[in-house]
Amino acid sequence: MTFVSFAIKYIPRMFTLNCLSRGTTPVPPVLDGLDTDPQRLTQSRMKRLQTRFFTLAFLVGSSSFVWAQNGSGITGVNGDRVPLPAVPFVNIAPDARSAALGDAGVALSPTEAAGTYWNASKLIYAEHDAGASISYTPWLRNVIGDMWLTHVTGYKKIGKNQVVGLSLQYFNIGDILFTNESGTITGDFNSKEYAIGGSYALKLSDKLALGLNLKYINSNLTGDQVVAGVALRPGQTVAGDISLFSNGYSPEKKWYANYGVMIQNLGGKINYGGTAQTPYFIPTNLKVGTAITNRLDEKNSLTLTVDLNKLMVPTPPERDATGAIIPGRGSDPDKKGLFEGVFGSFADAPDGLKEELQEVTISTGLEYNWNKILSARLGYFYENPNKGNRSFISAGFGVRYQKVGLDFSYLFQGGGQQNPLNNTLRVSLSFLFDKKQRIEEAPRDDF
Repeated sequence: MTFVSFAIKYIPRMFTLNCLSRGTTPVPPVLDGLDTDPQRLTQSRMKRLQTRFFTLAFLVGSSSFVWAQNGSGITGVNGDRVPLPAVPFVNIAPDARSAALGDAGVALSPTEAAGTYWNASKLIYAEHDAGASISYTPWLRNVIGDMWLTHVTGYKKIGKNQVVGLSLQYFNIGDILFTNESGTITGDFNSKEYAIGGSYALKLSDKLALGLNLKYINSNLTGDQVVAGVALRPGQTVAGDISLFSNGYSPEKKWYANYGVMIQNLGGKINYGGTAQTPYFIPTNLKVGTAITNRLDEKNSLTLTVDLNKLMVPTPPERDATGAIIPGRGSDPDKKGLFEGVFGSFADAPDGLKEELQEVTISTGLEYNWNKILSARLGYFYENPNKGNRSFISAGFGVRYQKVGLDFSYLFQGGGQQNPLNNTLRVSLSFLFDKKQRIEEAPRDDF
């Protein structure tokens, strides 16, 4: 098997290496005959292969993939039964504001166009007629230098009761080398993924709005490589988001709370071709959150926000030493249909409700705003140690001059694993257009 066939089979699941949390050097697995014999691999090739696999593996940020040595090589066992969907980039927080708040954003008041990603329905209550933003993230910059994520989006109000928007999320994974069984380099390819989407929001009442997103997702990991006479192809699918936003703002209230809920990336499985023709679940996600604001005075406000997230993809079953599923301990996710896998994900964990609750991640953040010009943010993200063990602290600030805003965020080590996302930076530039008279119920105090 060539490295490209390994990539197609295993990269879409974005497994990770537990050895990283132990401070050891990650080594790519020997799976289905993947050649990693040091006698046939130069030191530079091995380092590049290790680095690239390490990078791809941590797209999800989980540390659950445990490598165990056996007589024929290294085999993977998902020891903590972590749901591992394809194209996880669509769940990466794209903008600096929410990234600084621990990746929370479903219930934040709309102040920029990035709301198309977090909850399109809340854009109904934006105070400007239109907005646009661009965000840039050098991804895993402590590990490798050619990965980055960008998000470009915009919205436009249609009267007072409707909003439309467009967005592009582009993830540059970087160059991957392809080799044959003897270790000879046969080519390379710049792997990339992107999602193009359209948004629509409808005002249902003064306090409630509905939002819809429709997106096309393309994941091109290998180009036009051929393995065993079978052509590989980019994975592609169509997905949608549906969201609700409850706006608690009132000019008479010192305290108010917003609420948001969204089912994100509900769509078909994705297939990369090859001999297996295995379709993979995409990261359908349930997001529920609140944002509570205290208007300290006319110029100062403080907002506390909390999001809960649950991946709506099958939990891997428990397997024995041979890889066979233990009876009564789950079922094969590859044999589940779309709706069975997505909506059955709330009750498919082998250890029942306790394990299902462990799959819920918590994002929380605190935002201070002065005069709608300056803001300071602090956030925290938590994931159960049995379900990935991501834990990090984030911080950032924002500044706005008239209709132009600049936001910055920084992620640093929390109490969990040695996080390869440590020192991740995000920068967002936003623009607001055609400001009109503020509608009475529009959020006005947080930045």
